Amino acid sequence: KAAASSLEDVLRQITGYDKTSSANVTIIDLSGIPFEVLSITLSLVTRLLFDFAYHARRETGTCTVPFLLVYEEAHKYAPRSDLSRFKASLTSIERIAKEGRKYGVSLMISSQRPSEISETIFSQCSNFLAMRLTNPDDQAYVKRLLPDTLGNLTAGLPALEQGEALLIGDAVAMPCVVYV
Repeated sequence: KAAASSLEDVLRQITGYDKTSSANVTIIDLSGIPFEVLSITLSLVTRLLFDFAYHARRETGTCTVPFLLVYEEAHKYAPRSDLSRFKASLTSIERIAKEGRKYGVSLMISSQRPSEISETIFSQCSNFLAMRLTNPDDQAYVKRLLPDTLGNLTAGLPALEQGEALLIGDAVAMPCVVYV
């Protein structure tokens, strides 16, 4: 008979977390998951990590294991859409965007189509790194996200060179072009 595993043990197996290591990076590649079940799978992984961080914080009073969840091509599972097939992943990601920081769970959204990402998620972002955007809808969307005093910065987005990006937010004293 197999011994029961704790949530911590299961997460340690999923994330590869090792208490003795000073740095832990785990990549969970969901690219092979069929589109029909991607939202549910992503939702389950996201909720599992959030719930672990939530309960760990409640037990210890502090964040002992921070998580940075990176969602690439996020427009595929966190879109501005009311379609039921996106509901599970969208709800989980929006919860992390709204509540995650106080439990040590941070979010990084990556997309070539920012105009297709949930506004709830973007409204919680404190930093933006925008590379060349040629689509007028995406440019207008990024411009709407910025304070009125910074809106003119988006005019240069179509002219950015390869490897250049506009960095805006709390991470920098003033908006600047960076090389990535």
